[in-house]
Amino acid sequence: MKYIRNKGLLIIIFAYIFITIALINKNNIIYTNVVNPMFWGCILIYIKLYMKKCYIKFNKNRRYFIYMVVISCIHVILYFYVGFIFGFLKNPYNHSILAVIKNTIIQIIPVIGIEITRCVIATRNKDNKGILILLTIILILVEISYNTLANLSSNKKELFEYICSNILPFIAYSILYTYLTLKGSYSLSLTFRLFNKFVILLLPILPDINWFITGSTCILSATLIYVIFKYKFTKEKQDIRKTKDNLITKISYLLTISISLLLILFMLGAFKYEAIAIVSNSMSPTFNRGDVVIFKKMNNEELKEISKNSIIIYRIEEQNIAHRIIDIKQERGIVEYRTKGDRNNVADKKFVQIKQIKGLYVFHIKYIGFPSVWLYEFLNS
Repeated sequence: MKYIRNKGLLIIIFAYIFITIALINKNNIIYTNVVNPMFWGCILIYIKLYMKKCYIKFNKNRRYFIYMVVISCIHVILYFYVGFIFGFLKNPYNHSILAVIKNTIIQIIPVIGIEITRCVIATRNKDNKGILILLTIILILVEISYNTLANLSSNKKELFEYICSNILPFIAYSILYTYLTLKGSYSLSLTFRLFNKFVILLLPILPDINWFITGSTCILSATLIYVIFKYKFTKEKQDIRKTKDNLITKISYLLTISISLLLILFMLGAFKYEAIAIVSNSMSPTFNRGDVVIFKKMNNEELKEISKNSIIIYRIEEQNIAHRIIDIKQERGIVEYRTKGDRNNVADKKFVQIKQIKGLYVFHIKYIGFPSVWLYEFLNS
């Protein structure tokens, strides 16, 4: 095995993870507000003293830094724009001057400490893939909230949602940050992280998005940023090649970026159409359990024009249901719909109001929704 440089730093951080896990049932406020910032502040001081004896060559190419600033700005704008689709909620952070200073210290010092540590160890062990993987894993573990995991351990559904909306993005972004650090030093990963941290700390309102949208868009954005910089780094190092090869490379990158953007926009609900997985056979034989239904979103005026026998997708008791309209009732200007599953013998007990309707059935794709169905059944078992 290759010699590990900065082994002591890795051991200190690894030990800190175990201490963090041991303290999950203690005072989490003291840990968040005092222990964690102090630890990473000490790590930064340690690195500063150590780097007097250890010279690390950083990439000075400013173009990459400018690319990251632009990408970070776009990312923040898109993040805020999502609120116009899903709505906003009040930022839980206090915005008084003292509170902003306090929250900045608490949130920013650990981020700087983590990325500087990543840079020191990664650049000193850039040819040691095992250490790079270990480093990435350790820096994922150090950012997980074990107190939250402990509190959610008895609720499978909430635990799964937390993993999807927090831990999986941690994994995707940590891999991205290690890659960016190896190619352009800590300036790239730190720029992106600080942009996003300051937005969350300073904005008075934040987009009100659910766990699925949060997790999936974070993973896709990490992938998209990786593709962009992979293209930039590869392009710079390429020798002069045939025009045909360059064209194919550019087209492949363009397709990857375009598909990723389309997936992000589709999951954000930016298009007129959305999809849901069917979890029962109540509409058989029209469509069955495990199929995915594509429905068209409609405004209130369009919904009022829905006719009898149309299949609507509506939300009731925190569930999405796709049933057929069998009767329409209108009293005192209020329109309500009686619905029924094609396979069911009786109509649904409750009438559906316009505000509950998400859209109108367009078509379905067979079988591809089974993974979502199995996951839903597991979490609600």
